[in-house]
Amino acid sequence: MSSAGTGEPLFREVSGGPIWLRMAGVLVLVAAVLLVVDATVIDPASFQGGGAIAAVVGAVVLLAVGILLLVVRIVVEVTVAEVALALAPLFTVRFARSEVAGAKAVDMIAREFGGVGYRVLPGNRRGLLLSSGTGVVVTRQPGPGAAGPAAETVYTV
Repeated sequence: MSSAGTGEPLFREVSGGPIWLRMAGVLVLVAAVLLVVDATVIDPASFQGGGAIAAVVGAVVLLAVGILLLVVRIVVEVTVAEVALALAPLFTVRFARSEVAGAKAVDMIAREFGGVGYRVLPGNRRGLLLSSGTGVVVTRQPGPGAAGPAAETVYTV
């Protein structure tokens, strides 16, 4: 494969979401099933009129969220033109490769970065951490005329 095209990946790594996220997806799907069973088998009388609509909407929302939590993937992709860090299909950060001052793999402890989730911290640092472990720290060059330090994006994989 040639890397002459700007959209063709020079590097691409895709990994599944953390186990806790997939377990949450299973629990949400179980809740959806329990809601449907309750509304149709256990106590259908309590789901008359507006209750039936609420049960259907609730079950659909729970199914959608549960499936989404099960299919989430962590994607790191580098092309000639850009770097993309994603929690696909929910969240993607893209920036030009020319903005990258450096990148390195580090061992992260989520507690030291403020816990799991998307974090914006002092010192122009931000990141998406889903668990402790190996992560990528990308240091971006400050924009033209910027007086502050280089921006750091931390992303666990």
